[in-house]
Amino acid sequence: MKIRSSSSLSLLLVWSLFPAAVTAEVALRPFNANYDLHRGNSHIGNTELVLERRGNRWRWRSLTKAQGVYAWFTRKQPYTETSFSPADSEFLLNEILISDARKKSNYELASFDWNKSQLEVFRKGKHRQLRLEAKVYDYQSIHLLAAIMVQQRQVERRIDFYRKGKLVKSRMTYMGRQILDLDGKNMDVNVYEQVISKSKSTIKYYYDAANPLLPLRIEKLEPRKKPSVLTLRRIDWGL
Repeated sequence: MKIRSSSSLSLLLVWSLFPAAVTAEVALRPFNANYDLHRGNSHIGNTELVLERRGNRWRWRSLTKAQGVYAWFTRKQPYTETSFSPADSEFLLNEILISDARKKSNYELASFDWNKSQLEVFRKGKHRQLRLEAKVYDYQSIHLLAAIMVQQRQVERRIDFYRKGKLVKSRMTYMGRQILDLDGKNMDVNVYEQVISKSKSTIKYYYDAANPLLPLRIEKLEPRKKPSVLTLRRIDWGL
């Protein structure tokens, strides 16, 4: 896969000519996407990412399975489920479930009560209660934030982020527009970079400009470690 940069400044200048769409909601479209997971040059697994509607709520869910020789060393199948509802031109999280598809008894659960501004967390066998002061995003709903930033012509957002049972500060920054070579097909993408408080990693997201909720590539970069990269292999629309 090759990436060719283009000028992000010109796009930002174009954005500045139009008012922000602060009242419109991001259009949600169900999909089922499959990704190859690489660590460095090694293909270590496959990930399925699904966006689906369940009654009045929507849900992200992802499942990762080890691939090839790596399946000999681990039986873990990380599973995450994030439910949310549209609210105030953006979205509010309802619940986050983190578990192992092969061992569901070992799980982490975060439940959001926005009427009481309260977050209930169950993690590693312990309960804790946190106060909600602003909208919260996690590793799946961050894709909603990227789409909102495109729609509202925003270059940077500082947010509360759910990570390891806590609410931490995070920054999402628009890095520009690029052409992404995806299996020989040139894709027009918007690129974002996320940094998270008390985390050494930086995460880069490459979204399809025509479908801003769809990540085509996700890179997790950490000092002195091989990068972990998810690359889109197949997409099915309209579940």
